[in-house]
Amino acid sequence: MLGKFLINFTFTLSLLSTIFYWYSFIRKSEFTYQKFARYLFYYSVIGIVISSTLLIYYILTHQFQYHYIWGHSSTDLPISLLVSTFYAGQEGSFNLWALLTGLLGIFLIKYNAKRNYEIEFMSVYGLIFTILILFLVIKNPFTLIWDVFPKELIQYGGNPNSSQKYTWIDQAKGIWASIPVEGRGLNPLLQNYWMVIHPPILFIGFTSMSVPFAFAVASLLKKDYLNWINIAKPWVIFGSMVLGCGILLGGFWAYETLGWGGFWGWDPVENSSLVPWLVSIATLHTMLTQKNSNKLIRTNFIFSILTFLLVLYSTFLTRSGVLGDTSVHSFVTPGATIYWLLLGAIILFSGLSIYMLILRWKEIPKEESNYSVLSREYALFLGASTLVISSFFIAIGTSSPLITLMLKGKASAVEINYYIQTNLPLAIALALFSGLGQLLWWKNTPIKILINKIWIPFIVSFALTTISYFVGVKEVTMLILIFSSYFMLIVNLMLAWNVFKGKISLVGSYVTHVGFALMLLGFVFSAKYDSKQTLSLEEGKTISAFNFDFTYLGYQQKDKNRYAFNILIDDGKDNFFISPIMFINNQDNSVIRHPDIKNLYTKDLYISPLSLDEGKSQGEELNLIKNKIIETKGITLKYLGYDFVQLKGGINDLTLSIEYKNSNKIQILKPKMINKKGNLNFQSAKTDDNKFEISIISVNPSKIEDQTTAKILLTKLDGAQNPKKETLIVEATIKPLIILVWIGTAIVMIGFIITLIRRVKEAK
Repeated sequence: MLGKFLINFTFTLSLLSTIFYWYSFIRKSEFTYQKFARYLFYYSVIGIVISSTLLIYYILTHQFQYHYIWGHSSTDLPISLLVSTFYAGQEGSFNLWALLTGLLGIFLIKYNAKRNYEIEFMSVYGLIFTILILFLVIKNPFTLIWDVFPKELIQYGGNPNSSQKYTWIDQAKGIWASIPVEGRGLNPLLQNYWMVIHPPILFIGFTSMSVPFAFAVASLLKKDYLNWINIAKPWVIFGSMVLGCGILLGGFWAYETLGWGGFWGWDPVENSSLVPWLVSIATLHTMLTQKNSNKLIRTNFIFSILTFLLVLYSTFLTRSGVLGDTSVHSFVTPGATIYWLLLGAIILFSGLSIYMLILRWKEIPKEESNYSVLSREYALFLGASTLVISSFFIAIGTSSPLITLMLKGKASAVEINYYIQTNLPLAIALALFSGLGQLLWWKNTPIKILINKIWIPFIVSFALTTISYFVGVKEVTMLILIFSSYFMLIVNLMLAWNVFKGKISLVGSYVTHVGFALMLLGFVFSAKYDSKQTLSLEEGKTISAFNFDFTYLGYQQKDKNRYAFNILIDDGKDNFFISPIMFINNQDNSVIRHPDIKNLYTKDLYISPLSLDEGKSQGEELNLIKNKIIETKGITLKYLGYDFVQLKGGINDLTLSIEYKNSNKIQILKPKMINKKGNLNFQSAKTDDNKFEISIISVNPSKIEDQTTAKILLTKLDGAQNPKKETLIVEATIKPLIILVWIGTAIVMIGFIITLIRRVKEAK
């Protein structure tokens, strides 16, 4: 088939290009081989562009004879989402990664040719491109569907029905195959405009992370230990900016669409982009130190290499299948070949870079540490070290299923709290270093000068932290983090204003730090001090919560099988509608839930739908407190606690234990709430005498064990019951000052752009 041929031919061209670049490096003066390698690379990029265009054409024309297209698209998708299916699956995402690497390589050839770096750089970068094409050779998006399902689709003998779609495999032997008339469709969670934007940006970031790696290894090959960072730094800034933008867009996508109740869940797929990004930011700061004082030269080699190796390792974790039982986002069955190919890529590039570091280590200048503790060099080193330590803790937590599987024979994931506990002190340190470092001079800062600079931001930050205390922030660690964030914010605002009056091109780093400080404050207020409440909204009946009146008005069909559940909300001054969405995922019959959000500037009202009771028997809602006894309807109930079990395949099982007592019997009832990939299923528990049934509405754990509460529905099964109206159960959350996260994100990107423009001019 044409598609498979193009990919195999492209791999051959890319491999030959890499071989000739290496040969040119070995022969030194052979320009003919360099020119030949360059054109082979150009032709290989043309090959991947043509094969990608062909794949998009097949998607748009619904060529379901290809397994990848059948598995991820359907005829009812709009054009934008059809295009997004190009990278919705594993084969497509590898294709996108390879395509972007090839296209970027064309610009890098010209960029490096002007700086006498082409041969060494492309020897490494071309090898990366070749390995990515090899992934496509193994995991080919042009695999025919009857090669995957031969028993179901290939027919022997007879004539195909004229009404069905088919193709002859061997007409002489009477072998033919059915072609599906419809595809499985795109995952409903991905049917959102963010799917069109977020993944390409993220993969541009992944591609860009290979550039500092290639520069680092190329400079070791070239024995250029000092000047390489001048031409590499713009690409480090660009990669960090784009990958950071992709991460933040993914967070907004999760917040707006996925119904997680927030913008970050510490899932392996999220962490796989965060870990290398943190190291790339550390590299930016250590490169700044080398540029200004010739320090941290060896550190820059290590960090630049580590960034790309972490991209490969994160890809291995999420795409090899090793986390299939502990992450709802990883690829569960990628195939053994991809597993070993990803592992081989890590070994290959780790071996190449480590070998070159060992070979050149003694030649790399070893700088003297002649700067004081009160110097910008020291603050930058501490800040960079903090970022790398944070990435290490996150990588360990993400790898915990793999580690526990090797050590104990059973994979288990760490609790979300692990990431918070390990990163909270690091966030405090990072904010302090980011503020203090901007006030310090290079090499040494007289203590009197530092005191004169620091007292105003210190007092202002302390005053703002005191205000935060009186409005409800009582935890010491949160107060310290808030103070550190305010300190970082005030210092950089002051410096940005002073620099802005002089030369705007120098203001980039200050603007970035201002944005990051606002993001930290937004993280604290919106995630730590949010308020949640589960509401049972009976149709037409008004209930109050968070100083709002909620009235459920019923549901309406939006498109296909999607239903919007309309809630009228009155805040006493104005009223507005919020319409969360629920629908059945036809692929696995699970319930998909999309939240709806009302931005109120200082806070967001976040409504996430849980379930719909379409009106059966009337029950009584009860709020239970652990070890407290409730008497009702001639019985007593005592909440004993809950058990939480994390099962395979992203399934969580929560079971309540409730002591039921009537006049002559005591029984322990165990209603369940099962969370399967975000789909909540409730299993009620009946009493032995068949008089009562108990089901879970919500559970609210507490650090103080006796304050753990649960809300249940007690339904009397014997006797006449009054009919109940349709009831929508939602989780309502107030997220204070979350707008700081989004404003901070925009400011960070502006700061990156200003810095990138400056560094590109310097590189010229």
